[in-house]
Amino acid sequence: MLAGGKSERLHALGRMRTASALPFGGKYRIIDFTLSNCVHSGLYRIGVLTQYAPLSLQEHIGIGRAWDLDRRDGGIRLLPPYVRQRATNWYRGTADALVQNRNVIADAQARHILVVSGDLIYKMDYGSLIARHEARGSVLTVVTTPSPDDEAERYGIVDVDGTGRVRGVEVRRDGGPGTQVSASIYLFRGRDLLARLADPSLGPDLVADVIRPMIEEGLPVHADPFDGYWHDVTTIDSYYAASMDLLRPLPPINLNDPDWLVYTPSEDRAPSLLGGSADVVSSMIAHGTRIEGTVRRSILFPGVHVGAGAIVEDSIVMHDTRILRGARLHGAIIDKQVRIGERAEVGVGEPVRHREHPHDLGGGLCVIGKGAEVPTGAKVGRNTLVEIGVRERDYGRDGVPSGSTVRPRPAGAAR
Repeated sequence: MLAGGKSERLHALGRMRTASALPFGGKYRIIDFTLSNCVHSGLYRIGVLTQYAPLSLQEHIGIGRAWDLDRRDGGIRLLPPYVRQRATNWYRGTADALVQNRNVIADAQARHILVVSGDLIYKMDYGSLIARHEARGSVLTVVTTPSPDDEAERYGIVDVDGTGRVRGVEVRRDGGPGTQVSASIYLFRGRDLLARLADPSLGPDLVADVIRPMIEEGLPVHADPFDGYWHDVTTIDSYYAASMDLLRPLPPINLNDPDWLVYTPSEDRAPSLLGGSADVVSSMIAHGTRIEGTVRRSILFPGVHVGAGAIVEDSIVMHDTRILRGARLHGAIIDKQVRIGERAEVGVGEPVRHREHPHDLGGGLCVIGKGAEVPTGAKVGRNTLVEIGVRERDYGRDGVPSGSTVRPRPAGAAR
Protein backbone atom coordinates (compact mmCIF):
# COMPACT_ATOMS: atom_id res chain seq x y z
CA MET A 1 0.00 0.00 0.00
CA LEU A 2 1.64 3.23 -1.21
CA ALA A 3 1.02 5.88 1.45
CA GLY A 4 4.14 8.03 1.60
CA GLY A 5 3.79 10.69 -1.08
CA LYS A 6 3.91 14.41 -0.34
CA SER A 7 0.54 16.04 -1.06
CA GLU A 8 1.66 19.47 -2.24
CA ARG A 9 -1.70 20.45 -3.71
CA LEU A 10 -3.36 20.09 -0.31
CA HIS A 11 -1.15 22.93 0.95
CA ALA A 12 -1.74 23.55 4.69
CA LEU A 13 -3.79 20.34 4.97
CA GLY A 14 -0.88 18.24 3.70
CA ARG A 15 2.17 19.88 5.26
CA MET A 16 2.13 17.79 8.44
CA ARG A 17 0.65 14.61 6.97
CA THR A 18 0.35 12.63 3.79
CA ALA A 19 -3.03 12.51 2.03
CA SER A 20 -3.54 8.95 3.32
CA ALA A 21 -3.65 10.33 6.88
CA LEU A 22 -6.07 13.18 6.10
CA PRO A 23 -9.16 13.14 8.36
CA PHE A 24 -12.34 12.40 6.45
CA GLY A 25 -16.04 11.94 7.08
CA GLY A 26 -16.15 13.03 10.71
CA LYS A 27 -14.17 10.12 12.18
CA TYR A 28 -12.04 8.38 9.54
CA ARG A 29 -8.68 8.80 7.82
CA ILE A 30 -8.45 8.31 4.06
CA ILE A 31 -6.35 5.15 4.39
CA ASP A 32 -9.16 3.50 6.40
CA PHE A 33 -11.03 2.79 3.16
CA THR A 34 -8.22 0.84 1.52
CA LEU A 35 -7.35 -1.01 4.73
CA SER A 36 -10.99 -1.96 5.22
CA ASN A 37 -11.17 -3.17 1.62
CA CYS A 38 -8.26 -5.50 2.34
CA VAL A 39 -9.85 -6.93 5.47
CA HIS A 40 -13.26 -7.42 3.86
CA SER A 41 -11.52 -9.15 0.94
CA GLY A 42 -9.70 -11.59 3.22
CA LEU A 43 -6.25 -10.03 2.69
CA TYR A 44 -4.34 -9.93 5.96
CA ARG A 45 -0.72 -9.56 4.88
CA ILE A 46 -0.28 -5.84 4.30
CA GLY A 47 2.76 -3.60 3.98
CA VAL A 48 2.22 0.17 4.17
CA LEU A 49 5.02 2.13 2.54
CA THR A 50 5.44 5.44 4.32
CA GLN A 51 7.86 8.30 3.81
CA TYR A 52 6.68 11.92 3.94
CA ALA A 53 5.55 13.18 7.38
CA PRO A 54 4.74 9.63 8.56
CA LEU A 55 4.04 10.31 12.25
CA SER A 56 0.31 10.99 11.88
CA LEU A 57 -0.18 7.84 9.82
CA GLN A 58 1.91 5.70 12.17
CA GLU A 59 -0.02 6.87 15.22
CA HIS A 60 -3.31 6.19 13.48
CA ILE A 61 -2.49 2.66 12.31
CA GLY A 62 -0.54 1.55 15.37
CA ILE A 63 -0.41 -2.25 15.39
CA GLY A 64 -3.53 -2.53 13.23
CA ARG A 65 -5.97 -3.54 15.95
CA ALA A 66 -8.88 -1.52 14.51
CA TRP A 67 -8.73 -3.67 11.35
CA ASP A 68 -8.02 -6.99 13.10
CA LEU A 69 -4.50 -6.85 11.71
CA ASP A 70 -2.64 -7.30 15.02
CA ARG A 71 -2.06 -10.95 14.32
CA ARG A 72 0.83 -13.39 14.53
CA ASP A 73 0.48 -14.69 10.98
CA GLY A 74 0.49 -11.81 8.53
CA GLY A 75 -0.93 -8.56 9.82
CA ILE A 76 0.22 -5.07 8.95
CA ARG A 77 3.75 -3.70 8.66
CA LEU A 78 4.76 -0.06 8.28
CA LEU A 79 7.69 0.17 5.87
CA PRO A 80 9.52 3.51 5.93
CA PRO A 81 12.92 3.95 4.24
CA TYR A 82 15.74 2.95 6.54
CA VAL A 83 19.53 2.75 6.53
CA ARG A 84 21.02 -0.54 5.36
CA GLN A 85 24.58 -1.78 5.06
CA ARG A 86 24.57 -0.97 1.38
CA ALA A 87 23.96 2.51 0.00
CA THR A 88 20.34 3.47 0.36
CA ASN A 89 18.16 6.48 -0.20
CA TRP A 90 14.72 7.90 0.34
CA TYR A 91 12.16 6.27 -1.91
CA ARG A 92 12.76 7.90 -5.30
CA GLY A 93 9.39 6.76 -6.64
CA THR A 94 6.77 4.05 -6.46
CA ALA A 95 8.88 1.33 -8.09
CA ASP A 96 11.91 2.21 -5.98
CA ALA A 97 9.78 1.92 -2.83
CA LEU A 98 8.95 -1.66 -3.84
CA VAL A 99 12.59 -2.40 -4.72
CA GLN A 100 13.78 -1.26 -1.30
CA ASN A 101 11.27 -3.65 0.29
CA ARG A 102 11.80 -6.53 -2.12
CA ASN A 103 12.96 -8.81 0.71
CA VAL A 104 9.67 -8.23 2.57
CA ILE A 105 7.67 -8.97 -0.58
CA ALA A 106 9.72 -12.08 -1.37
CA ASP A 107 9.41 -13.44 2.18
CA ALA A 108 5.61 -13.41 1.84
CA GLN A 109 5.88 -15.99 -0.99
CA ALA A 110 2.67 -14.62 -2.43
CA ARG A 111 1.19 -15.87 -5.67
CA HIS A 112 -0.30 -12.42 -6.28
CA ILE A 113 0.87 -8.97 -5.20
CA LEU A 114 -1.66 -6.16 -5.01
CA VAL A 115 -0.20 -2.65 -5.21
CA VAL A 116 -2.69 0.05 -4.23
CA SER A 117 -2.72 3.68 -3.21
CA GLY A 118 -3.74 4.70 0.30
CA ASP A 119 -5.19 8.09 -0.66
CA LEU A 120 -8.36 6.95 -2.46
CA ILE A 121 -11.97 6.58 -1.32
CA TYR A 122 -13.77 3.54 -2.70
CA LYS A 123 -15.08 0.12 -1.73
CA MET A 124 -13.86 -2.91 -3.65
CA ASP A 125 -13.78 -6.67 -3.17
CA TYR A 126 -10.20 -7.51 -4.06
CA GLY A 127 -11.06 -11.21 -3.85
CA SER A 128 -13.31 -10.94 -6.91
CA LEU A 129 -10.58 -8.97 -8.68
CA ILE A 130 -8.08 -11.75 -7.99
CA ALA A 131 -10.51 -14.39 -9.29
CA ARG A 132 -10.96 -12.51 -12.59
CA HIS A 133 -7.22 -11.99 -12.83
CA GLU A 134 -6.59 -15.70 -12.51
CA ALA A 135 -9.37 -16.64 -14.94
CA ARG A 136 -7.83 -14.43 -17.64
CA GLY A 137 -4.32 -15.74 -17.04
CA SER A 138 -3.07 -12.19 -16.55
CA VAL A 139 0.45 -11.26 -15.57
CA LEU A 140 -0.89 -7.86 -14.55
CA THR A 141 -4.38 -6.44 -14.11
CA VAL A 142 -4.88 -2.68 -14.16
CA VAL A 143 -8.13 -1.52 -12.56
CA THR A 144 -9.68 1.35 -14.51
CA THR A 145 -12.37 3.91 -13.71
CA PRO A 146 -13.99 6.77 -15.63
CA SER A 147 -12.00 9.98 -15.25
CA PRO A 148 -13.77 11.87 -12.46
CA ASP A 149 -13.05 15.41 -13.66
CA ASP A 150 -11.52 17.49 -16.41
CA GLU A 151 -7.97 17.25 -15.06
CA ALA A 152 -6.98 14.36 -17.27
CA GLU A 153 -3.29 15.08 -16.73
CA ARG A 154 -3.67 13.95 -13.10
CA TYR A 155 -4.37 10.38 -14.17
CA GLY A 156 -2.87 7.70 -16.37
CA ILE A 157 -5.22 7.21 -19.31
CA VAL A 158 -5.55 3.50 -20.13
CA ASP A 159 -5.97 2.39 -23.77
CA VAL A 160 -7.76 -0.96 -24.02
CA ASP A 161 -8.51 -3.07 -27.09
CA GLY A 162 -11.74 -4.97 -27.75
CA THR A 163 -10.53 -8.04 -25.85
CA GLY A 164 -9.69 -6.17 -22.66
CA ARG A 165 -5.92 -6.16 -23.28
CA VAL A 166 -4.16 -2.96 -22.25
CA ARG A 167 -2.35 -1.28 -25.14
CA GLY A 168 -0.87 1.59 -23.19
CA VAL A 169 -0.97 3.80 -20.12
CA GLU A 170 -0.07 7.44 -20.62
CA VAL A 171 -0.66 10.90 -19.26
CA ARG A 172 -2.16 13.39 -21.67
CA ARG A 173 -4.48 16.38 -21.62
CA ASP A 174 -7.02 15.35 -24.24
CA GLY A 175 -9.02 13.11 -21.92
CA GLY A 176 -12.14 14.20 -20.10
CA PRO A 177 -15.01 12.88 -18.01
CA GLY A 178 -15.74 9.30 -19.03
CA THR A 179 -12.20 8.59 -20.22
CA GLN A 180 -10.92 5.37 -18.67
CA VAL A 181 -8.02 6.09 -16.32
CA SER A 182 -5.95 4.01 -13.99
CA ALA A 183 -7.55 3.66 -10.55
CA SER A 184 -4.07 3.16 -9.01
CA ILE A 185 -4.93 -0.47 -8.24
CA TYR A 186 -2.52 -2.99 -9.79
CA LEU A 187 -2.59 -6.76 -9.36
CA PHE A 188 0.65 -8.53 -10.34
CA ARG A 189 1.57 -12.15 -10.65
CA GLY A 190 4.06 -12.39 -7.82
CA ARG A 191 7.01 -14.01 -9.56
CA ASP A 192 6.84 -11.60 -12.50
CA LEU A 193 6.89 -8.49 -10.32
CA LEU A 194 9.72 -9.83 -8.15
CA ALA A 195 11.81 -10.59 -11.23
CA ARG A 196 11.50 -7.00 -12.40
CA LEU A 197 12.24 -5.60 -8.97
CA ALA A 198 15.50 -7.58 -9.02
CA ASP A 199 16.74 -5.72 -12.12
CA PRO A 200 19.49 -3.33 -10.94
CA SER A 201 18.79 -0.98 -13.85
CA LEU A 202 15.11 -0.56 -12.97
CA GLY A 203 13.88 3.03 -12.91
CA PRO A 204 12.03 4.57 -9.96
CA ASP A 205 8.46 4.78 -11.30
CA LEU A 206 5.99 1.89 -11.21
CA VAL A 207 4.00 2.89 -14.30
CA ALA A 208 6.87 4.12 -16.49
CA ASP A 209 9.48 1.54 -15.53
CA VAL A 210 7.46 -1.60 -14.71
CA ILE A 211 3.96 -1.47 -16.18
CA ARG A 212 4.67 0.12 -19.56
CA PRO A 213 7.54 -2.30 -20.35
CA MET A 214 5.26 -5.24 -19.52
CA ILE A 215 2.68 -3.92 -21.99
CA GLU A 216 5.28 -3.22 -24.67
CA GLU A 217 6.69 -6.75 -24.33
CA GLY A 218 3.27 -8.17 -25.21
CA LEU A 219 2.64 -9.81 -21.84
CA PRO A 220 -1.00 -10.50 -20.90
CA VAL A 221 -1.88 -7.20 -19.21
CA HIS A 222 -5.63 -6.70 -18.84
CA ALA A 223 -7.92 -3.91 -17.72
CA ASP A 224 -10.56 -4.51 -15.08
CA PRO A 225 -13.22 -1.75 -15.20
CA PHE A 226 -14.59 -0.49 -11.89
CA ASP A 227 -17.88 1.39 -12.05
CA GLY A 228 -18.39 2.04 -8.34
CA TYR A 229 -17.65 5.22 -6.43
CA TRP A 230 -13.96 6.13 -6.69
CA HIS A 231 -12.50 9.44 -5.60
CA ASP A 232 -8.97 10.66 -5.02
CA VAL A 233 -8.41 13.37 -2.41
CA THR A 234 -5.02 14.79 -3.36
CA THR A 235 -6.31 18.31 -4.07
CA ILE A 236 -8.32 20.72 -1.95
CA ASP A 237 -11.26 20.66 -4.37
CA SER A 238 -11.33 16.85 -4.64
CA TYR A 239 -11.14 16.42 -0.86
CA TYR A 240 -13.98 18.90 -0.35
CA ALA A 241 -16.12 17.33 -3.09
CA ALA A 242 -15.70 13.82 -1.67
CA SER A 243 -16.62 15.10 1.79
CA MET A 244 -19.74 16.87 0.55
CA ASP A 245 -20.77 13.68 -1.27
CA LEU A 246 -21.38 12.17 2.17
CA LEU A 247 -24.08 14.76 2.85
CA ARG A 248 -26.22 13.98 -0.17
CA PRO A 249 -29.71 12.55 0.52
CA LEU A 250 -28.45 9.30 -1.06
CA PRO A 251 -24.66 9.32 -0.62
CA PRO A 252 -22.77 7.58 -3.45
CA ILE A 253 -20.71 5.67 -0.88
CA ASN A 254 -22.55 4.03 2.01
CA LEU A 255 -20.81 4.32 5.37
CA ASN A 256 -23.69 2.52 7.12
CA ASP A 257 -23.52 -0.81 5.26
CA PRO A 258 -23.29 -3.44 8.03
CA ASP A 259 -21.73 -5.90 5.58
CA TRP A 260 -18.92 -3.53 4.58
CA LEU A 261 -18.09 -1.20 7.44
CA VAL A 262 -15.15 1.17 7.19
CA TYR A 263 -13.00 0.39 10.23
CA THR A 264 -11.04 3.01 12.15
CA PRO A 265 -9.72 3.52 15.68
CA SER A 266 -12.35 5.22 17.81
CA GLU A 267 -11.55 7.96 20.30
CA ASP A 268 -13.03 7.90 23.79
CA ARG A 269 -15.14 11.04 23.78
CA ALA A 270 -18.33 12.13 25.46
CA PRO A 271 -21.56 12.04 23.41
CA SER A 272 -22.39 15.03 21.22
CA LEU A 273 -24.33 17.80 22.94
CA LEU A 274 -26.80 20.10 21.19
CA GLY A 275 -27.76 23.12 23.25
CA GLY A 276 -31.21 24.67 23.41
CA SER A 277 -30.39 27.16 20.63
CA ALA A 278 -28.68 24.62 18.36
CA ASP A 279 -29.92 24.24 14.78
CA VAL A 280 -28.36 21.40 12.77
CA VAL A 281 -29.41 20.54 9.20
CA SER A 282 -28.00 17.97 6.72
CA SER A 283 -24.73 17.54 8.59
CA MET A 284 -22.46 14.88 10.10
CA ILE A 285 -21.71 15.48 13.76
CA ALA A 286 -19.07 13.35 15.48
CA HIS A 287 -18.97 12.43 19.15
CA GLY A 288 -17.54 14.94 21.59
CA THR A 289 -18.95 17.95 19.72
CA ARG A 290 -20.86 20.74 21.48
CA ILE A 291 -23.20 22.87 19.38
CA GLU A 292 -24.96 25.99 20.58
CA GLY A 293 -25.22 27.72 17.19
CA THR A 294 -26.26 26.77 13.65
CA VAL A 295 -24.69 24.05 11.48
CA ARG A 296 -25.84 23.48 7.90
CA ARG A 297 -24.47 21.03 5.31
CA SER A 298 -21.23 20.58 7.22
CA ILE A 299 -19.02 17.88 8.75
CA LEU A 300 -17.83 18.30 12.32
CA PHE A 301 -15.12 16.05 13.77
CA PRO A 302 -14.76 15.06 17.44
CA GLY A 303 -14.38 17.79 20.02
CA VAL A 304 -15.58 20.72 17.89
CA HIS A 305 -17.39 23.51 19.75
CA VAL A 306 -19.78 25.85 17.91
CA GLY A 307 -20.63 28.78 20.18
CA ALA A 308 -23.95 30.53 20.59
CA GLY A 309 -24.94 32.58 17.56
CA ALA A 310 -22.17 31.06 15.42
CA ILE A 311 -23.08 29.78 11.94
CA VAL A 312 -21.22 27.00 10.10
CA GLU A 313 -22.31 26.36 6.51
CA ASP A 314 -20.92 24.09 3.77
CA SER A 315 -17.76 23.53 5.79
CA ILE A 316 -15.47 20.83 7.16
CA VAL A 317 -14.28 21.40 10.73
CA MET A 318 -11.70 19.04 12.21
CA HIS A 319 -10.93 17.90 15.74
CA ASP A 320 -11.05 20.22 18.75
CA THR A 321 -11.63 23.42 16.81
CA ARG A 322 -13.42 26.23 18.69
CA ILE A 323 -15.81 28.49 16.81
CA LEU A 324 -16.63 31.25 19.23
CA ARG A 325 -19.83 33.23 19.75
CA GLY A 326 -21.22 34.94 16.67
CA ALA A 327 -18.57 33.68 14.22
CA ARG A 328 -19.57 32.66 10.68
CA LEU A 329 -18.00 30.02 8.42
CA HIS A 330 -19.00 29.45 4.81
CA GLY A 331 -17.20 27.12 2.40
CA ALA A 332 -14.26 26.53 4.73
CA ILE A 333 -11.95 23.61 5.52
CA ILE A 334 -10.68 24.03 9.07
CA ASP A 335 -7.90 21.77 10.32
CA LYS A 336 -7.46 20.57 13.91
CA GLN A 337 -7.27 22.77 17.00
CA VAL A 338 -8.12 26.03 15.25
CA ARG A 339 -9.64 28.98 17.13
CA ILE A 340 -12.15 31.15 15.28
CA GLY A 341 -12.63 34.38 17.26
CA GLU A 342 -15.93 35.96 18.20
CA ARG A 343 -17.81 37.56 15.30
CA ALA A 344 -15.10 36.53 12.85
CA GLU A 345 -16.27 35.80 9.30
CA VAL A 346 -14.52 33.16 7.21
CA GLY A 347 -15.36 32.71 3.52
CA VAL A 348 -16.76 36.14 2.64
CA GLY A 349 -16.43 38.44 -0.36
CA GLU A 350 -15.91 37.81 -4.05
CA PRO A 351 -14.26 34.49 -5.05
CA VAL A 352 -11.04 35.96 -6.47
CA ARG A 353 -8.63 33.18 -7.42
CA HIS A 354 -5.67 32.69 -5.12
CA ARG A 355 -2.75 34.77 -6.33
CA GLU A 356 -0.06 32.13 -5.72
CA HIS A 357 -2.07 28.95 -6.32
CA PRO A 358 -4.96 29.80 -8.67
CA HIS A 359 -5.28 26.20 -9.86
CA ASP A 360 -5.73 24.84 -6.32
CA LEU A 361 -7.77 27.63 -4.73
CA GLY A 362 -10.17 28.90 -7.34
CA GLY A 363 -13.51 27.44 -6.33
CA GLY A 364 -14.19 29.76 -3.41
CA LEU A 365 -12.93 27.63 -0.51
CA CYS A 366 -11.01 28.93 2.48
CA VAL A 367 -8.39 26.67 4.09
CA ILE A 368 -7.14 27.20 7.64
CA GLY A 369 -4.18 25.16 8.84
CA LYS A 370 -3.76 23.23 12.05
CA GLY A 371 -3.52 25.21 15.26
CA ALA A 372 -4.17 28.57 13.60
CA GLU A 373 -6.14 31.46 15.07
CA VAL A 374 -8.58 33.88 13.46
CA PRO A 375 -8.89 37.16 15.41
CA THR A 376 -12.09 38.50 16.90
CA GLY A 377 -14.12 40.28 14.23
CA ALA A 378 -11.70 39.46 11.41
CA LYS A 379 -12.96 38.98 7.86
CA VAL A 380 -11.28 36.19 5.85
CA GLY A 381 -12.08 36.16 2.15
CA ARG A 382 -12.68 33.28 -0.23
CA ASN A 383 -9.92 31.27 -1.93
CA THR A 384 -7.68 32.13 1.00
CA LEU A 385 -5.02 30.10 2.77
CA VAL A 386 -4.22 30.55 6.46
CA GLU A 387 -1.07 28.59 7.17
CA ILE A 388 -0.38 26.25 10.09
CA GLY A 389 0.14 27.93 13.46
CA VAL A 390 -0.81 31.46 12.42
CA ARG A 391 -1.47 33.69 15.45
CA GLU A 392 -3.72 36.71 15.78
CA ARG A 393 -0.68 39.02 15.58
CA ASP A 394 0.09 37.72 12.07
CA TYR A 395 -2.98 39.35 10.52
CA GLY A 396 -3.05 42.75 8.91
CA ARG A 397 -5.39 45.50 10.03
CA ASP A 398 -7.65 45.12 6.99
CA GLY A 399 -8.44 41.42 7.39
CA VAL A 400 -7.63 38.80 4.76
CA PRO A 401 -8.77 39.69 1.23
CA SER A 402 -9.92 36.96 -1.13
CA GLY A 403 -7.13 35.15 -2.95
CA SER A 404 -4.42 35.82 -0.35
CA THR A 405 -2.31 33.93 2.21
CA VAL A 406 -1.62 34.51 5.90
CA ARG A 407 1.71 33.18 7.16
CA PRO A 408 3.33 33.28 10.59
CA ARG A 409 5.46 36.39 10.91
CA PRO A 410 9.13 35.86 11.76
CA ALA A 411 9.98 36.70 15.35
CA GLY A 412 10.59 40.43 15.72
CA ALA A 413 9.12 41.31 12.30
CA ALA A 414 7.32 44.63 12.04
CA ARG A 415 3.56 44.61 11.64
